[in-house]
Amino acid sequence: MSSPFDPALAAALRTLGTRDGTPLTIGGLAVSELLEQFGSPLYVFDAAVLRARLLAVQQAFGANVHVLWSVKANPSLAVTQCLRLAGAGAEIASLGELHVALAAGHDASALRFAGPGKTDAELTHAVAAGVGTFHVESADETRALAMAARAQGVRAGVAVRVNFAQELAGSRLRMGGRSSRFGIDEADVPAVLRTIQSEGALRLVGVHAYAGTQLFDSSAFVQHSNRLVAAVARWEHELGVALPEIDLGGGFGVATFQGDGAFDLAAAGAGVRQLLSSLPLERRWFVELGRYLAAPAGVYLASVVRRKASGGEWHAVLDGGLHHHAAATGQGSLLRRLPLLVAAADPWRRGEPVTIGGPLCTPADQFAEQAPLGPLLVGDVVPILRAGAYGLSYSPHSFLGHAAPAEVVVDASTARVVRDRGAVNDTLRGQRP
Repeated sequence: MSSPFDPALAAALRTLGTRDGTPLTIGGLAVSELLEQFGSPLYVFDAAVLRARLLAVQQAFGANVHVLWSVKANPSLAVTQCLRLAGAGAEIASLGELHVALAAGHDASALRFAGPGKTDAELTHAVAAGVGTFHVESADETRALAMAARAQGVRAGVAVRVNFAQELAGSRLRMGGRSSRFGIDEADVPAVLRTIQSEGALRLVGVHAYAGTQLFDSSAFVQHSNRLVAAVARWEHELGVALPEIDLGGGFGVATFQGDGAFDLAAAGAGVRQLLSSLPLERRWFVELGRYLAAPAGVYLASVVRRKASGGEWHAVLDGGLHHHAAATGQGSLLRRLPLLVAAADPWRRGEPVTIGGPLCTPADQFAEQAPLGPLLVGDVVPILRAGAYGLSYSPHSFLGHAAPAEVVVDASTARVVRDRGAVNDTLRGQRP
C-alpha cells in the first residue's frame, strides 16, 4: 500500500480474504454479485470465518475449556447453528434467545441462562423447557427460581454470577465493580451459596463472573480468572460447598473502529492454561464469547443513493444507516469514531474526503465525517466490516419505517438467505386503529 492504512482495517480485510489491489469479497463471492442477487442494503456472514474464530479460541485455551456462544451478540439461527456444529455451546439471556438456541439444535439441558432481570414467568418457562443452568444475579432471583422449580417438582441447576468489588481494567464497557445490577456482590456470595445448598429445589453447579466487554488487555483477563479461582477455593473451603463449574466470562475485544487495538488471544489462553494446570481436572471450565466470534465474519453492505456538495464538502447518502447498524454510527459510545468502512470496488483506496450517512431524518444517522473514501458515486457500495455482532438486533430498525435488510450466509462460495428482507408494510404489523 502506497499510503497510510489503518491496521485494524487491514486486518479486517485480510480476515475476509481480500488482498491489496483486489475488490472486496466475502466467502469468495464478490460484493457486486451478492448485491445483484440479494439487493441492498444487506448483511452477509462468512461461515468459514465463524468456524475459524471458534477454532482459534478452542486451540488457545485447550480442550479443558468449553466455549459458549453468547447468542445476544447475533441472534441469528444460521450463525448460532454454524457455531454449534463447530463445537460451541450457548449462553442465552431471554426466552427469544432460548427459542433460537433450541431451533439451532442445542439441547436445553446444556444451555446457560444469564441476565439480571429474568421475570418469574421467564424462569417458569425456562425451567419447564429444561434449561440446564441459571446464572442467578440476586438473592431475590434465587428465591424466585427455587419457587419455579419447586412448583414443577424439579431441581434447577444454579451458577452464581459474582460481582467483584474490583473492576475489570481495560474493558471498554464495564459490567461490574463497586455497584452493579449485574451479579451478586462478592461479600454477599457466601450467603447465597448457603441458600442454594440448603434449597432442595436448587442444585449448585458453580459460579460465573462476567465483568466487562470489549476488553483489549489479555493480562487483565488472566488476572480476573485467577481472582475468580482464588475466590472459589476460599468459598469451597470455608463453606464446605462444591463448585464443579467455573465460567470465566469473556468479552474479548475486537477492533470495530479505526485505531482500535487487538486482543492477544494466545497470551490469554496461555495464562488460563497455566492456571488450570495446577487445578483438579474434574472441574468444568467455560469462556463465553459473542462479538469476538461473530464480528469479523459479518459485513453490512449499503449503497450510495445520493451525492451532493455542501459547504465545500462532499456527502454520500446511503440506503442503509443507523436503523440497521447503530453501533457503527457510534450509538452507545462516548465518542464518535471512524468505523471500519471501505469502498467495495477498491477497499484499499485512500481518496478524497467524503461524509457518509444514511437516509434517516436525524443527524445521528452518520457513519463517518470526511472519510478518505471518495469519490463515491451513486450506485457505489460502502461495506462496513466486522459487522457480524450487535448489528441489526442492536439497532432501531423500526425507526422511520424502512424495511429491514436481508441476511445472507456464504459457505463454500455458496450464498443463501437466512433472514428474509423486510417489507415496507411491516410498520403496520400488530397495529390497530
